[in-house]
Amino acid sequence: MTVSMSAFHGRPELKQRLLDSIDALINQGHITGKRNAKSLTGLLSIDSEEFSDVYGLPPSLVLLLDVMPAYAGSAAAIAAWRDLVVAIEPGADLTLPLYGFLLMMLVPPRDDIDPSDITGRLSKLHQRLSAGEVVARAEWASLRNELVALSEEKFAPGDRRKLQYSVWEAAAWPLSSSPSILVQMFRSWGILSELVPDPEWSDADEARKDQVLNEIWQEQAPARTAGERPNYPALFSAREPDLAGRFEAHLFRANAGATARWIEAVNYLAMLFTRQGVTDQV
Repeated sequence: MTVSMSAFHGRPELKQRLLDSIDALINQGHITGKRNAKSLTGLLSIDSEEFSDVYGLPPSLVLLLDVMPAYAGSAAAIAAWRDLVVAIEPGADLTLPLYGFLLMMLVPPRDDIDPSDITGRLSKLHQRLSAGEVVARAEWASLRNELVALSEEKFAPGDRRKLQYSVWEAAAWPLSSSPSILVQMFRSWGILSELVPDPEWSDADEARKDQVLNEIWQEQAPARTAGERPNYPALFSAREPDLAGRFEAHLFRANAGATARWIEAVNYLAMLFTRQGVTDQV
């Protein structure tokens, strides 16, 4: 079963109050588009439960709004986050948009990760739940157990494709009683950009990088024991300058890709909110 809420309790002035608070935090430099920003509730000195009650926003959305600044790697990402609040129509029921957001994040960025149609099966469970059907705990538990087994069986430790399983495992709970699952999925959503092939960084490059860094780590054991703090990036660059340079460029592209994916996700949710607002007015 799902519990509906009327966004901002149907009061436009509450929405404006929240936007004014967000604008003040941005203008005062508390939210700048740099990673690891403080949470929204922390900056406003209000806990998430009270935030939900005051503004009439579902707990799962409050948790999302709370952490999104920490993943905003640019001014554009902060703008997208603010626009998400703008897109919420006072009085709208946000239940279906939030389920739509969840379903979007279930889909893996590559076709070779979902051998057992986990995406489709999880989607059906959430669709049944959003339609008001009671889904037995055993169904969720069975799929979670299967996910753990599949992840361990299919991928070796360190295989980046396991990241997708972290998204699915987060989603294998009912949203109505586990509001944190959207946050857990969102955190992994951007990182899944690592699964998109980088034509300038091969699997062989990745393996060689790991090998060299492991060798350097072993060699520096006496220095660490003596209390020194080795400069591993400098040591890596000195030993393998070409590889180190290309790895740095790869990381830059990966970070940019993560930010782009997070912006994509936020914009998608804003679109769902806008569409729901129009539907509610018809």
